[in-house]
Amino acid sequence: MKESASEAIDDLFAQIRLNLLKLRDSDPVATDEIKNLMTQLEDWVEKLIIDSLRLESASKSPKKATQPKKKS
Repeated sequence: MKESASEAIDDLFAQIRLNLLKLRDSDPVATDEIKNLMTQLEDWVEKLIIDSLRLESASKSPKKATQPKKKS
């Protein structure tokens, strides 16, 4: 099954966090700074994914047809 874009992004963030754990021993200050930046990035990416899904959903939903007005 094809992985969705949001799942792929989640996997990338998870991999980055795992690698940050490895770096923590050598430079904890830089690791914490990167971790904070990653959290901010995740928040923005999450908002972008939600907006993208809304646009995709809106483009797929059928538009309501308007009935022409009857002339009296």
